[in-house]
Amino acid sequence: MEQRMECITASKIQFKPNTVLSNHIHDKPYFCAILDGSYAGKYGSKFQEGHSAETVFRPAGETHSVRFHDVVTQVLVIEFTLSLLQRATEHCRGLDVSSNFRNGKLTWLAKRLWAEYQLADPCSRLAVEALLLEMLVYVSRQHAPAVDRVRVAPWLVRVKEQIEETCVQGLSVGVLAKAADVHPVYLVTAFKRAFRSTPGEFQRQVRVRKAEALMSMQPAMPLSEVALATGFFDQSHFSRAFKHITGFTPSSFRESHYKS
Repeated sequence: MEQRMECITASKIQFKPNTVLSNHIHDKPYFCAILDGSYAGKYGSKFQEGHSAETVFRPAGETHSVRFHDVVTQVLVIEFTLSLLQRATEHCRGLDVSSNFRNGKLTWLAKRLWAEYQLADPCSRLAVEALLLEMLVYVSRQHAPAVDRVRVAPWLVRVKEQIEETCVQGLSVGVLAKAADVHPVYLVTAFKRAFRSTPGEFQRQVRVRKAEALMSMQPAMPLSEVALATGFFDQSHFSRAFKHITGFTPSSFRESHYKS
């Protein structure tokens, strides 16, 4: 299924098991989010594999071939114009490098972009472009030289991982600070400087991403159960947090996801 905007084209494509795409190139840069399935490919001289929930970024003109594994594979392809990429490269580095991303952040952004794309209301064009630029910023930051990044202390990385691992039950700042052996105020300040959100904001983001994945995998699951399974007090609390982060209610997200 494909729709178009002036600078961006998005499409969901499904491939049969063991499909092979011989050497080809794209004349536009693009993201490819793997919604289901997996594949192996050759990109220039590099061999790479892609699996469900991963997203790849490819510059224009890269020769590549792909062999899909013995499962049905569905991908979301987001192509955009070179002029839009050039605007981004005025401020961002690393957008000429082919890259794979496995932590789910880009896939989450790609799904939000697709949901906005499906709405096609007067605000959608601006929202889609903003989400695409956020994806490009994320790619650039991953490739930025270490001296250009905020240096993240190992203890902060562990705090971030701990929040991700315990987001359903939810740990207080006091507990996180005690485990890291730092003062709670210092933890919040350092965390926000490193990850651009407070521990509480990050915890909500992780819960919402888990809720999106759960609604995708279990479309008949009542929203009240989704809320409890992902750490929210109740459906009302879940709906408010979900809309604040994604711009959609859980019901409208689910409807747009399966309408597509």
